[in-house]
Amino acid sequence: MTQSSAARAGRFHQGRLSDGRPQTLDAWRVTTDDADVAARVAGFLGGEPRPNEGTGGAGLAYEVLTSRESVRVLLDGPDAVAAHMVLRGSKGIIHECDGVEFLSPEKKKGQPCGCPPLLEDRKLAARNGRGPMPSIDITFRIAAAPALGTFHFMTGSWQMTAQLSELTDALERVGGPAVCDLAMELVVYTTKTGKGVCYRKPVVTVLGSPGTVAPEPRPTAEPTPAPAPCAPRRKARPAPEPTTPSTPESSPLAGVDTVLLRRAAQVLGTGDHQETVIAALSEIVAGSQQAAELARLREQVGRIAAIAEQALRGRDSSLT
Repeated sequence: MTQSSAARAGRFHQGRLSDGRPQTLDAWRVTTDDADVAARVAGFLGGEPRPNEGTGGAGLAYEVLTSRESVRVLLDGPDAVAAHMVLRGSKGIIHECDGVEFLSPEKKKGQPCGCPPLLEDRKLAARNGRGPMPSIDITFRIAAAPALGTFHFMTGSWQMTAQLSELTDALERVGGPAVCDLAMELVVYTTKTGKGVCYRKPVVTVLGSPGTVAPEPRPTAEPTPAPAPCAPRRKARPAPEPTTPSTPESSPLAGVDTVLLRRAAQVLGTGDHQETVIAALSEIVAGSQQAAELARLREQVGRIAAIAEQALRGRDSSLT
């Protein structure tokens, strides 16, 4: 899969950095250097153009926090999806491959990379700092305004990595520009320790060729609220933005963080670093709610105990 070389109008993001702190969002964020593009994106996808104070946008001047969890886009065939695996060290990239063969350095290009064939084994190697992680770049145009130019979305999602073959096959079957939905799909699950977790994963759904797909619905004021057991929807929820990660070799701090994440994963029963951070943050966000709920339950238990005690006393007195 090769990456489109067309000029890009901007980027789509699932998160942002605010005051140096990473946040994940419940609707797409778009960054661009063109004020007119920002205004038109806001018109099509909701939100208001404003100076890009959230960084994480490669220095692009404007951002739009849209109201869309899903955006209808045009992908120009399988070549619109570029994917490789990257492992970074203190001096830069030390391993780059497509999962089968090396892509760099030049002297190793085309040689077997040695990555495990199974995705779960690759995740385990990456989690232990011994293997590369996904780096996916999707190039597209907004279906409602293709003349704006091309945008791109970059992710390190393992879930999307697992779906790449299916995605490229579907794009190949269309045989030309394909209408797709680029969505932030809600994931809700319970960890091995019984803790509820929810987050959003990127998903691309191929709908068909232009002219065969219904127009996209008009934007709404707010995204649809998340179902239980997720906490009430917030405009932003602290969590790491899906960027190409560093490895323990990059700095002493990264090594310490990796150790802490492994310990947290054991406590929370999560499968990888991203799920661990999300689960931990879910616990923090829900902390005050859990405290209030616990106090309420204690009060109810106390009342039940008092009623039971009175009933037992009444029974005992009736037997004498």
